[in-house]
Amino acid sequence: MYGHHVKQFKPNRMKKINWLLILLITATCITIIPSCKNKKADTTQENKAGQTPVEISSDETLRNSVADVIKAYDGVQADVKDGVVTLRGNIKQDDLQSLIMKVQELKPKKVENQLVIKS
Repeated sequence: MYGHHVKQFKPNRMKKINWLLILLITATCITIIPSCKNKKADTTQENKAGQTPVEISSDETLRNSVADVIKAYDGVQADVKDGVVTLRGNIKQDDLQSLIMKVQELKPKKVENQLVIKS
């Protein structure tokens, strides 16, 4: 009774519909994926253009500059390795902040503070 209202698809028509769907999906992927890649590349270039590169001093330059800075602070020694400045020794509380600031102005990768504060 209900069977005569249901439209049956012929196998050839189903194959055509399947192929049309495959073509439609393929065409959509081909047009969308490259446009997304271009947008990602564009934003990356904008970020690179807008940022100034971080300048890191070489060990030899850094070692000489740190030696000049710590001359003013009795009891302070410094080691430089791979761009990292390690400060050791004793320092007065009042001198600590200015020493750290001066060493950071030399643009090391990192400043390791192993100083002991003396009163």
